[in-house]
Amino acid sequence: MNPSTLTPIELIAAVSENLEAGGYKRIEASRLESVVAGRGRYYEDPLGVVSVVVYETWAELADTWSEDQGRLVELMSKYMSRSDAKSWDGYLVLLCPGSPPAQEAVTIEGIRNDVTRVRKLIAVGEELGSLSDLERLILPLLPLEPAGELETVDSTLDLLPELLGKRGISEADVQALLAAFREQQPLVEAIHDIETSS
Repeated sequence: MNPSTLTPIELIAAVSENLEAGGYKRIEASRLESVVAGRGRYYEDPLGVVSVVVYETWAELADTWSEDQGRLVELMSKYMSRSDAKSWDGYLVLLCPGSPPAQEAVTIEGIRNDVTRVRKLIAVGEELGSLSDLERLILPLLPLEPAGELETVDSTLDLLPELLGKRGISEADVQALLAAFREQQPLVEAIHDIETSS
């Protein structure tokens, strides 16, 4: 695995920008007091809390990520009541531009899949090859964006004349049959009327 071309400063700046654009507010250090002294930035929105930690080296991440998880859990338990939705929804984002040795792939997956206290999003080395890789990593934290305006259809039946027309069936005949259906008239009679008028 190759190292990332992004620096730790670029990583934290990009994550901060994306989270804030997604509605998160940074929890200021003055509010944190000594509970979570240490590295990392903390963010919150009405539903969750996120801690973002960027490590210089893989060894540093491997040795200290659990301490950073403990800080996040302490923050959530000390400053949020149990009835607060965000007291149950914490994410720890672990980033390292350095590359771990190949044999550490199992360790990375172990951290990624460990959801015992909070969920973890982790990316190291070439997994952080570009800012779009970083954006993709934190996508689960961001609100869904609408796909644009959807065309409204009163009824799915309104689509039938065009769809069947593409298969060579007369749209006028389908419209006549649908009219009979909507008026609760016998469909066989409607088909007979269509055949005799053709």
